[in-house]
Amino acid sequence: MAIQPKNFDDAEKSVYMRALSFMLSLDKKNTVEKFDFLKIQALRCGFDGRKIKTRSTDKSSDIALALNKIDNIAIRRYILLNMIMLTIAGHELLDTEVDTIYGIGTKAGISVDKIDDFFLWAARGVEWQVEGMRIVEEDL
Repeated sequence: MAIQPKNFDDAEKSVYMRALSFMLSLDKKNTVEKFDFLKIQALRCGFDGRKIKTRSTDKSSDIALALNKIDNIAIRRYILLNMIMLTIAGHELLDTEVDTIYGIGTKAGISVDKIDDFFLWAARGVEWQVEGMRIVEEDL
């Protein structure tokens, strides 16, 4: 069965939303778009939108500890993968973000090799998007 946030229990949904909020807060820019993104994710997974924090007060160790409390390793991996996708979505990935994700992932019991796989997968997705835009815009 495919992992879907709407099937997470309440604690897993809370960790998912905290993790996304944490990643969005790393760059210190609190924008309407970020809050809208979080609201959409909350709606998709059935999380109470009133509990969304636009500015995370969590530290990376808090997120790692919360992830580690999730028994299902596939859900922990799913959340980490979504943290990576969210971070890489802007097509700009800072070394501090990469280090933070590796730190969170390894402390949550996810192997470095698996995290490497996630980053490689995400990078291929970005390449695919960039190539798609090139195809759209060529010969104009």
